[in-house]
Amino acid sequence: MKRTRLLLYMGALSAGLIFSGGTQAEDWKLVGQMGWFGVGKAYEMEKGHFYWVGEFSGTFLSDKGETGLLDHTGMKCPAWYEFDLTNKKAKAGGFCTFADPNGDQAYLAWQQAGTPGRGSGNFEWTGGTGKYKDIKGSGTVSGVTTVSWPDGTSSGYAIFNR
Repeated sequence: MKRTRLLLYMGALSAGLIFSGGTQAEDWKLVGQMGWFGVGKAYEMEKGHFYWVGEFSGTFLSDKGETGLLDHTGMKCPAWYEFDLTNKKAKAGGFCTFADPNGDQAYLAWQQAGTPGRGSGNFEWTGGTGKYKDIKGSGTVSGVTTVSWPDGTSSGYAIFNR
């Protein structure tokens, strides 16, 4: 009787592994947006030309809802942002850590260019822990600053793969 149960268990486990397969590239496609708050320090390099170093942080909301990749995860993104108000050019880059309530994390590197307050570019997954340990791939990201507060902080959002 014990042997029969063991064989049934092993058969069910094997079937589950066969039919579940590996993670597909589509599983790692990040689609949604992050509302962020930026805190850092800006340095005026010359009149109208600034270099900012700091962190954007917020929450990612997947377009697919609760079943979407990294839905409702926290994000922290150490970054830099160079903007030239005179020539209306800007570029930015950095890294982001996504963390879910279980403590699993996913990491990406990003960069973008555009005009002050608005830019677009690319990101690439660089690694992860737990259920995200095999994360890979890349995509697009666009960022918008909605408010530059008098105290030097800012608010905005980033859109991934739309």
